[in-house]
Amino acid sequence: MMRVVIEMITATIACFGFSIIYQARPNRLVLCGLSGGITWGVCRLAEQFNSNLFIYYMIAAAFGTLLSEFLARRTKCPATIFLIPALLPMVPGGSLYYTTYAIVTGDHKGAIYYGQRTALAALGIAVGLVIVSVFMYYFNELKSHMKKA
Repeated sequence: MMRVVIEMITATIACFGFSIIYQARPNRLVLCGLSGGITWGVCRLAEQFNSNLFIYYMIAAAFGTLLSEFLARRTKCPATIFLIPALLPMVPGGSLYYTTYAIVTGDHKGAIYYGQRTALAALGIAVGLVIVSVFMYYFNELKSHMKKA
């Protein structure tokens, strides 16, 4: 449990730094950092309850997207400002590295294993993001339609 807390703190700091590099406004930096740390915590929590890589990445990405949409409405700015830092810790960079390394060294079984993990993680992130984005789009359409009526 302590390891997850340390990972969440590290993810928060990393996302905070990433947001500084990409020139997010100072009043949004803390929220950008927290969105990454909290989303990573949800990813690790989902991992404890479900061993399917695709499922727990999808759950965490959906949560991160929902959190970003919520923060965007609270701060009246685009959701992308919070979405990119929220999903950043989940990018399967290590798995992609090991896939490439296995390919270069001729380890075909390792390349397949890590390649599948990389693809499942990336697909889980994409599906989680799309599900919430589509839901929010239709929610906003319904809300604007109700105002007109």
